[in-house]
Amino acid sequence: MRRFFRLLLYRLSQFVAWCLFAVFYRIRRYGARNIPHPPFIVACNHQSFLDPIIVGFTCPHPVRYMARASLFHNPLFAALIRAYGAFEIERAAADLAALRKTMHFLKNGECVLLFPEGTRTHDGKVEQIKPGGFLIAARLGVTVVPAVIEGAFRAWGRNAKLPRFFLPIRIYYGKPIRVAVEDIK
Repeated sequence: MRRFFRLLLYRLSQFVAWCLFAVFYRIRRYGARNIPHPPFIVACNHQSFLDPIIVGFTCPHPVRYMARASLFHNPLFAALIRAYGAFEIERAAADLAALRKTMHFLKNGECVLLFPEGTRTHDGKVEQIKPGGFLIAARLGVTVVPAVIEGAFRAWGRNAKLPRFFLPIRIYYGKPIRVAVEDIK
């Protein structure tokens, strides 16, 4: 029963977010046909505070989010993002617990969002990609769906205190790819 209410809350939130982003950001999604049935990893660039929300309401499947541990310091905010599937990772170290959780969710047929850059961009450009999520995909044999968000940096970039509205945001989902361990550097 708890899972039913979580899914109901998630779907309702998806609808509300889609409506708000359609009005305030003229959001557009491309490549929705490329999104397979779970399990899979969405590997997305990270421009803004808005990115997890954008992937969450544009992906047709509920998404689990890997989020930096400092976001869980505020108990109310932690409860909110956990309700939407977020789980914490210590970015400064090799967080084996977060990797095990990621693998657990994927083995249970879920979708996990990773930002391979590990943090939001400083200038809107893609930064160095970390291999952890791709190693998990290769080990479990799940596909990786590449995603690119465009326009979110201008809407609410790393150094902006408040979001800017009425700017276009686009998300593009690429075709799923299979990753082999030998492909990862």
